[in-house]
Amino acid sequence: MVEINIVKNSKQEWPTQMITLVSASNYHKRGHMITIGKIPKKLQGFFRPVKKQVSEHVYGYFWSMVLSICISHGSTIEKLVKLLRNSTHRTNHGEFLWRSIWDESIVMQQIALDMLTSLFNKKDRHLFFIIDDTQTLKRAQKMQAVGKLHHHATGKYGTGHTIVKVALYYRGVTIPWGSWLYVKKEHAAGLKIPFCKLTEIAAETIRCACLPETFEVTVLFDAFYLCPNVVNACKERKWHYISVGKSNRWFTVGSVKRKLAKYGRNVLRNSGIWCNITGLRKTKKYRLAERIGKLNKLGTVKIIFSRRKGQDKHIAIVTDDLRASMRSVVADYLKRWSIEMLIKDEKQHLGLGDYRVLRYRAVVRHLRLVDCAYACLTHVGIKAYRAQGQNKSKKVLRLEPISKLKDRMRRIVWQENVQDVIKYSHEKPVIRRLEKLLAA
Repeated sequence: MVEINIVKNSKQEWPTQMITLVSASNYHKRGHMITIGKIPKKLQGFFRPVKKQVSEHVYGYFWSMVLSICISHGSTIEKLVKLLRNSTHRTNHGEFLWRSIWDESIVMQQIALDMLTSLFNKKDRHLFFIIDDTQTLKRAQKMQAVGKLHHHATGKYGTGHTIVKVALYYRGVTIPWGSWLYVKKEHAAGLKIPFCKLTEIAAETIRCACLPETFEVTVLFDAFYLCPNVVNACKERKWHYISVGKSNRWFTVGSVKRKLAKYGRNVLRNSGIWCNITGLRKTKKYRLAERIGKLNKLGTVKIIFSRRKGQDKHIAIVTDDLRASMRSVVADYLKRWSIEMLIKDEKQHLGLGDYRVLRYRAVVRHLRLVDCAYACLTHVGIKAYRAQGQNKSKKVLRLEPISKLKDRMRRIVWQENVQDVIKYSHEKPVIRRLEKLLAA
């Protein structure tokens, strides 16, 4: 990989440039030298719908921060501003996150809908609406909405934020839909926002999701969200849901009540059958058995007891679609793993938890800008997939991982920089050298 650092002459604007070549081994040691001055041509279609919804001032900050997150190694404002050419002071970007007037949730969802439309295939109308939550630890005591929590990853108590994440999954592509910050009751009054439980936030995202009616939507979530709040929201939208039932829940078949753990073990042993089921990537063998009955406060449901080959533990997968087959229910629920991968990628590669801002609104906007950056990289991945001659009607798309898409994005920005130098420079040796570098 070759890097170009363009240093302007103090007396002339463009005619004299100094080109510095840096080896790939020194590239990461010295940090990014690539800067963003405008939207690359390959990404203008992604940002065009957003331009119609926000002011010119907001739009300038929006696209520059999204592209910075896409190519940076961290998402603090200080690191992002260093990647912007002719940028204002970082405090202006901090104020943009909490003072500017625009609805970031509508912008994010419009991006998701545009991407969904570009992927639509009449032969596949099955869309998954996936709900999950994650946590970020924060030591800043003055940061708004920070509260005590039990961090699941470390098993320890700490202070931080709990974030409800929603994503769409269609034809093998994960599309961020939005992020919502959970605020405890003692903090909600001070921030002048209504207090909502995690399950109430999840239910509201289902009720307010404006998705095209051409899709058959199935909601996927884990055992924590299998409650009347979320289930009733699914029923209102006439969407089916698939979840996992906790092992200590009572399941009534006929007139007999049984605990899911013991009952499922017996059912699998006596009447289970082996099936090959394909998840996100691999096909594995599962032992399955199904029963129809009632769960307390949820009504009549179908439960598929499932155990993967080579494991002793089994799970109970709950759905309200009584006509669905065992294979299809388990295969659909395995797609819930896509949101786990989205959260992992956003934390490791896009700086989901890197925010260092005090205000609640700024935190929420940071989370949604990271979602927009993930969508932008996904857009690049789809374009690259189709440019390789892949069949557009293929049922499942196999995109590159986010780490490779970030490298692809850096190349796009780098090539745009080089093209700018060629366009405005009149020195033939510089132009010839840059053309050789581009060809390489």
